Amino acid sequence: MINVVKIEDIINKDNMVYIDVRSPNEYKIDTIPGAINMPILTNEEREEIGYIYKQIDVEKAKVLGLEYASKKLVDFYSLANKIKKNGKEIVLFCYRGGMRSKSVAKVLDAMGLNVFLIEGGYKSYRRYVLKTLEEYDNKIKFIVLHGYTGTGKTKILTLLERRGEPVLNLEYLAQNSGSVFGNIYFKEESSTQKKFDSMLLKKLKEVKNNYMFVESESKRIGKVVIHDFLYDDITNGYHILIKTSLDNRIKNIIDEYVNIRDYNEELIIESINKLKKRLGYNKVEELIKQVKMRNFDYVVKELMVEYYDPLYKYSIDKVGHFDKIIEYRNISEAVDELIDFAKNTVLRG
Repeated sequence: MINVVKIEDIINKDNMVYIDVRSPNEYKIDTIPGAINMPILTNEEREEIGYIYKQIDVEKAKVLGLEYASKKLVDFYSLANKIKKNGKEIVLFCYRGGMRSKSVAKVLDAMGLNVFLIEGGYKSYRRYVLKTLEEYDNKIKFIVLHGYTGTGKTKILTLLERRGEPVLNLEYLAQNSGSVFGNIYFKEESSTQKKFDSMLLKKLKEVKNNYMFVESESKRIGKVVIHDFLYDDITNGYHILIKTSLDNRIKNIIDEYVNIRDYNEELIIESINKLKKRLGYNKVEELIKQVKMRNFDYVVKELMVEYYDPLYKYSIDKVGHFDKIIEYRNISEAVDELIDFAKNTVLRG
């Protein structure tokens, strides 16, 4: 039996496996977090059918769509049967809950597999995301980390999360660090706004206490824009300044960008070349020369002093008052102090 359900009635239930039957390109832009992509039409097939539908003949387009889809039905049944045998429920959706998802649902139903179908498809899910995000306005107290490049703010967020603390890593959700070196730190393609919103809602739903740790960010990160309510809530949160020695800062940056398995000298040089306007031709050429000599301490220090520190100084000065200043020798000390601040100041405040 095909059960048509509203996204609001099913999204928070356990034991559900979502199958997105849209094309890979649609899935890539955004989907329900954790959904499996089983496209009834490939990108090329969808484009071809769309052209025939609009420019040539509607019936011809429908027949061709049926032909392409029929070749994939065995794979759909095999996957659905496996999911059912694992004791899970199947939830299908396409863009509007129309022909693509309904056709698959009918076949699976005829084969004796009961499935759920999302009314309105992905489009209704997107409306649900935007509506639900707004409900988090003023619900969470944000503990905002500030500090110069290399103070380890992102690393601290990772360590806090490992300790079971609620963390909102906006750069990770956006898949962009917002800097000229962002294509080194994040290898995946930057998130779309829709994908960012989906992952943001998922993270906010996981919060058990009413606070989260977050790094100070500008309103735009890569391709995405932080929602007004969230940006305001972060601005009005608790502000912590993280400090450490220059040697520690240099080490942190080298660990993040150089001492990694897939270190890419070409990408680093490409990123440094983007700074010619800011640093001048001669300085950039010297930095590239030092990269090739693997003199990374020199390169990182120069980039901090000449480029990053002046940029960050403005945003740090703009805060005016910090609720706490943490200066650490070992990064675990900063993590301990932040957890203590959350328990003894934020929760009791």
